[in-house]
Amino acid sequence: MAATAEPNDFDYTGLHAFGMLTGGARSPAEVMDGLRALGRPPEGPVLWSGTCVGDYVGLVHARVESLGELQDLIEGRFWELGMRGKWALERRVAEDRTDAVARPIGTKRSTPEYIAIASVTVERGALQEVLYAVVHVPTVRGASVVFGDADLLVQLGGDDFDAVASSVEEELQAIDGIVHTSTAFSDGRR
Repeated sequence: MAATAEPNDFDYTGLHAFGMLTGGARSPAEVMDGLRALGRPPEGPVLWSGTCVGDYVGLVHARVESLGELQDLIEGRFWELGMRGKWALERRVAEDRTDAVARPIGTKRSTPEYIAIASVTVERGALQEVLYAVVHVPTVRGASVVFGDADLLVQLGGDDFDAVASSVEEELQAIDGIVHTSTAFSDGRR
């Protein structure tokens, strides 16, 4: 698993959610830039935002202290900035156990590379096994158990688009227990 930026105090504390922009009156870049301008914790709620190609045209990773704060943010500032779409609420994250100490690796904390975010539906009762198998895919940068349309959001990344796309197609989709994936891509170097 490739190294990412060192975690900060806000990467794995509080409540995390992922908003998928599906449309609206503003361009995806305008919406994502506006969300990003709200700032990273502790000044603001946005850990990452960027435009995507796939079932949605933008993704924002928000971090707040409570569900009520998240609802206020979605209904207030995010709505005002043009964020229209669906949301996934993070329950827990995968762990990288390749070192002596387990390290949390959640979706979209930091990676300046080609990024694939796969929404994954798993068979009933297979979530833990799939989560364990996912972290062994070499291009996986993070995985989050979520509430929403999918059971998992899995982030894959690399320096070459074709390698990342192949990893989604050949490695991620080959994991037993995965029923369906839907993947959006972003050039995280932009």
